[in-house]
Amino acid sequence: MTLRLATVLAAGLALAACEQAGTGPPDMEPADQASAASDPMDTSHRESLSDRQVSERFIEVFYNQNRLTDGFEAWVHPDYIQHDPNSPTGRDPTIEVLAAHMQANPEMTHDVKRVIYGEDGPDGTLVAVHYHFKRAPDDRGSAVVDIYRVQDGYLVEHWDVIQPVPEEALNDNTMF
Repeated sequence: MTLRLATVLAAGLALAACEQAGTGPPDMEPADQASAASDPMDTSHRESLSDRQVSERFIEVFYNQNRLTDGFEAWVHPDYIQHDPNSPTGRDPTIEVLAAHMQANPEMTHDVKRVIYGEDGPDGTLVAVHYHFKRAPDDRGSAVVDIYRVQDGYLVEHWDVIQPVPEEALNDNTMF
């Protein structure tokens, strides 16, 4: 058997194995579904996502990819309730503030340390995101906990607690 024929046979066997496992090429339905499920900006099946899945997608876009306005446009309800007294209520006014914040702080980072998921309840699920926020690489930053209420495929409400990272601490435990 020639090397070329062996390569073609191996590729065919690999494709058959993928088809059987439901992990075929991108034009096949199972792979399309897996791809859509892993795309944090895919809101097409919002109603079928759990509150945790909605939160995970928002966290990926907003915190990990640092795409604040994209995260809000995709996953935050237009009637978003804001409890931070320094921020407006409503999704669109918040997006305006976030866009200005991003422009003023292009090197800011959100280093997520932990996410705590509450139980699904009649009023949604509470999700807490604990992270180290820095406006610039040399900034000491702040320890932040954002708390969201997630309901019906959207983040609908927000609270936060912010504490600056001090130069010196009375213990060696760090804030994270």
